[in-house]
Amino acid sequence: MKLSFDEPGKLLLAFLAAAAWGALLPAAAPAAGWEFNSAFNYDTGKYGSAVRTDSVYIPFTLKRKYDNAGFSVTVPYLRQSSTGEVTRVGGNPVRKAKGIGAAAGSSASGPGDMLLRGSYTLELDGPRSFDLALAGKLKLPTADKNKGLGTGELDEGVGLEFAKEVTPALTLLSDAYYTIIGDPAGVNFNNELAVDAGLYCPLRKNLALTVLYETRSAIVDGNADPRSFSGTLSYSLRDGFQLAVGLTLGLSDGSPDLAMGAGFSGRF
Repeated sequence: MKLSFDEPGKLLLAFLAAAAWGALLPAAAPAAGWEFNSAFNYDTGKYGSAVRTDSVYIPFTLKRKYDNAGFSVTVPYLRQSSTGEVTRVGGNPVRKAKGIGAAAGSSASGPGDMLLRGSYTLELDGPRSFDLALAGKLKLPTADKNKGLGTGELDEGVGLEFAKEVTPALTLLSDAYYTIIGDPAGVNFNNELAVDAGLYCPLRKNLALTVLYETRSAIVDGNADPRSFSGTLSYSLRDGFQLAVGLTLGLSDGSPDLAMGAGFSGRF
């Protein structure tokens, strides 16, 4: 079923404003801080077409973090080489619907779609303790749709993020998001349901491994549902800095065959 809002972005803007307001409550002040992160990500795949598409995606994210809430802004740079059969929707490569995307044999680069995100975390203490966060995201159409770098439309989503520490060496992770995909003229995208599940495992001092399985519903009729398996190693340095490298393997035609990334984050 295709849902829509009478005023695009109204619900998500209200949620993001509420998350920011909640983050400013006095109880959250002691853990306040800023974080900046960026990464170099490369992915390649055919996405059900006959020709391979290669992409470089470099996000720059500024976060304002509090005790139980946070807000972030991501501004990405994107470069994509393809035959015009693939475009980016919400930052993810998708075999395009008819009527959007770049011309055949194109290689394009430029700013990607900006992403706003807010979250509020409920921490339940005791023997059955776990963290549950309510999150909202808003994708602003800042990418050039004529180059195949975006759709030129607003996307808005809400989700839940769950974490449960089973032992000091094992934390269970699971997220679920529902995103309303904006439709360009003459195109009818399906809304997207995305679910992932995995583990966070400290391996030794300052070194940790995160593994995730992710599945998303196809937003274009006839495309395969994107499914992937990923692993990320993170190494914590002094003064709040962290380095990370990751590898993702596609498990369906809707996903990149292979994706690699390396990045850093720092608190101040």
